[in-house]
Amino acid sequence: MGCPGAEPILLSQEVTQPALQGPWVGGIEREEYTIGVQGCGQRRTYVVICPQGSDNCFAADSGGVVQDLQQR
Repeated sequence: MGCPGAEPILLSQEVTQPALQGPWVGGIEREEYTIGVQGCGQRRTYVVICPQGSDNCFAADSGGVVQDLQQR
């Protein structure tokens, strides 16, 4: 956003199940956080996705991936 006064707020968080599950197939559960950011007359919502057991989180908005986040 390029706004030094922007304030994030946690809107929701949940753990999602893998899309594929079965006796021979397993996926990774993910933590999903919905973050609202407001400042400088702008408002955006991001979804941060963190695969469980990993520090490789990434943030996405309606335009696609915003950035990789190495630490939560």
